[in-house]
Amino acid sequence: MRRIHPTRATALIVPAALAFTLAACGDDSEPAADEPIDTVVDTTAAPTTPPTTAPPTAPPTTVADGYEHPTGADEVVVSIAYEGGFMTMEATFAQLPSLLVTGDAREFSLGPQIEIYPGPLLPNVQLADIGEAGIQELLALADEHGLLQDREYDADTNVADASDTVVTISANGETYVHRAYALGLGGGPGMTEETGDRAELQAFVDAALMTLGTSETEAFEADAYLVRSFPIDDVSGYEIEPTIVEWTVDGVDLAAASDCVEIPADQVADLFVDANQLTFFEQDGTTYQLAVKPQLPGDSC
Repeated sequence: MRRIHPTRATALIVPAALAFTLAACGDDSEPAADEPIDTVVDTTAAPTTPPTTAPPTAPPTTVADGYEHPTGADEVVVSIAYEGGFMTMEATFAQLPSLLVTGDAREFSLGPQIEIYPGPLLPNVQLADIGEAGIQELLALADEHGLLQDREYDADTNVADASDTVVTISANGETYVHRAYALGLGGGPGMTEETGDRAELQAFVDAALMTLGTSETEAFEADAYLVRSFPIDDVSGYEIEPTIVEWTVDGVDLAAASDCVEIPADQVADLFVDANQLTFFEQDGTTYQLAVKPQLPGDSC
């Protein structure tokens, strides 16, 4: 069960009671003794139409005193990613966020990876539904560490070839991007203690990633994959011999995918699911290594 931040209360919606009082008015004068009393019933009057009931409205997207946020399935509320660093171009392209939460309360995360080489071509992406309470918990955590504001982070120049930690948060009509180089590595070997704003950012990342696995997850099935091709001139230099298979996807030219191409999953799922990091693809006499990642919300070529 997820922890709800103690400073946030659950919204209570109490419908207002409406009272309608009908009063009849009449003449106070008494009729004369010899004057007949006639009671007239108007049978031509239209029947009273009962009041119409307004259609139900969508439930609010935030709890009382909570944080407003995007609500679309393709809109990112919180993302924690690592960019750059000392790695190949293929690995850089295929990097995915460690945590991504969308406006409809879906949580994407990286599941356990098989520690073999070559590993599977496709990453193990897990999907969970954390609900509105889970979104509010993360936004409250970000607020607690001062991340609902713009900040600049000092770069640690004593660390080489490290990646940038990139935290993106969309709340209350604003989007904040926090980028810190070599976060968690401090001043170098033996000095891992962060201070100031870097310490606050590191504390948020640690706490947010600690929540992973507390909700039931399932394997994410992508609707499309983002693919980048790298021509291979010589396959003989690999310690493990690559497997070369024919590229059988109609309408997709790997020569034109040197930057990025989006391919529907139903065209390549069977081809990719059996491939590993040393599965290369041949088209028109050229051999290509592919960097592949499932398309997540907010990502595109």
